[in-house]
Amino acid sequence: MLWGLNVIIHLVLFAGTARLIKRKLSLKRLFIVSVIGSCSIFIVLTPFELWLVHPLGKVLLSIVLVFAAFGFPSLFAFLQSLFMFYVMSFLAAGTITAIETMRFSLQHREGFLSEYAASMYSSFSIILIVFSLPVLWLTFKWTDNTTKARKMQWSKLATVTIKVENTTWKGEALIDTGNQLKDPVTRSPVMVMQISLLRKELPEEQFKQLETMLHHKRIEDLEYVTWWEGRWRLVPYRTAGQNMQMMFALKPDLVTVQFEEKQIDFDTILVGLESQSLSSNEDFQMIIPSDPLQASAHESA
Repeated sequence: MLWGLNVIIHLVLFAGTARLIKRKLSLKRLFIVSVIGSCSIFIVLTPFELWLVHPLGKVLLSIVLVFAAFGFPSLFAFLQSLFMFYVMSFLAAGTITAIETMRFSLQHREGFLSEYAASMYSSFSIILIVFSLPVLWLTFKWTDNTTKARKMQWSKLATVTIKVENTTWKGEALIDTGNQLKDPVTRSPVMVMQISLLRKELPEEQFKQLETMLHHKRIEDLEYVTWWEGRWRLVPYRTAGQNMQMMFALKPDLVTVQFEEKQIDFDTILVGLESQSLSSNEDFQMIIPSDPLQASAHESA
């Protein structure tokens, strides 16, 4: 039973390591190296039991197993594989220990530490550990996918600085390939910005007035906005399942976009204002269309 449990654990460890280092591991090699690794428990039946318990013995065993699984393409690649194998091992050990400790603590026994050590390999405990492995794998997979998604998102972020008269504000913008919004009169591209960036730049009374106007879409209130005169625009737009609406937009003096170690200046982009947050975790505060950036890159080339 312990040997079968070790096979399953090694399968999870090596599959997770292969996913972390983006290396393909065939099912045949995965199964073989997992069986070889799990057979180490039989050393307790030999005079070499102390060798397996010793930290150096564990390190040597892990080096042999990682080499058998992923080979030695280069020193850096091998050390990366070894390090990620340790990461997966610590993650698995922590998850199993946490679930087992939680299970044991629910029994409300006295002499917690001594009885906990004695119960680690009870039949119920082993079943619990087996069921914890899918939880571990799903948690790891979700974390890996989330990390990839955030990495892709960060690769599409740009730092944008907007200047209007003597006022300048700065934030992160998502480069959106699907944003094709343009002013129907001037055909100028329109980026979107949440108005929270203006909170520190405008007096409290003016900010509240602007926030109320945007939130309730009250076009008639625009005539009472006395600052930045001559810069305000109304841009019609339509979203899926919605009727035609109007977006309040601002004509800035300059929009500077910094991304991929490049800096591009625009004086034709309009800044549409949005009262709601554009990102649930505040990764970005603006959305900028990709077309002007691509056109500027082609002109530079």
